[in-house]
Amino acid sequence: MVNILLLEDEAYTRKFFKQLLLNNPLVTNVYDTSSCKEAVKLAIKYKPNIAMLDIELGKTETMNGVEVAKIIFRLLPDINFVFVTGYTKYAVDSFVVHPYDYIIKPVNKERISEVISRIVSRLNKKLPSFKKNKLILKGLKKTGEIYFIQPSDIIFIERYLRNTFVHTKYCIYTVNEDLNNLEKMLGNNFLRVHQSFLINLDKIRMIKRLSNRSYDIEFIGYNKKALISRYKYEKFKEKSLRYFKERG
Repeated sequence: MVNILLLEDEAYTRKFFKQLLLNNPLVTNVYDTSSCKEAVKLAIKYKPNIAMLDIELGKTETMNGVEVAKIIFRLLPDINFVFVTGYTKYAVDSFVVHPYDYIIKPVNKERISEVISRIVSRLNKKLPSFKKNKLILKGLKKTGEIYFIQPSDIIFIERYLRNTFVHTKYCIYTVNEDLNNLEKMLGNNFLRVHQSFLINLDKIRMIKRLSNRSYDIEFIGYNKKALISRYKYEKFKEKSLRYFKERG
């Protein structure tokens, strides 16, 4: 999972970007601001994985987004910069901080999701590998990764914007399998509770009712949640009771 610094001076656009990012299962936190100085302070305090910066800011600001990026880059050289702007004229200037991407407004939601997925995949390559893995999954075709994942490490699996995200205690993997196939591959402790969620029963901490139509599942030591649909709830109760009874 990644933390993102968001610098955008227009309030409505900033709110839109923040919600779009938080809806992405790969994103843990978004630290948003309209101020250049505040952006630098947030970067120092939270050390985000990604800095998503507008470039041309309000008249009250003494810097633009590229100048902010230069300061942050000196402090956090491993951060991934993504510039989101309505102007192409700053593209060459932005190369000094080696940006991961340069996105021109208006923004396509799937383009943002794709960029986040690629950055997370890049970050995952730096994590240690684990030898006793049993589940072998292919990443996205364009990246070509093959992941070796221990099923007991999986918290839940989510389908979002035509991608499948495997949430584990170490990181989140973007894989090329659909939930139907994964449900067949995994053991009895995994249960399909929603058209978009397959969960590990061993990882559940709490279930909260949201409405007559759905429930929230909270997991042990993990701040992302899954949903149970009303239609799956009875099946969930039946299988979970049977599963935990068999385990004693």
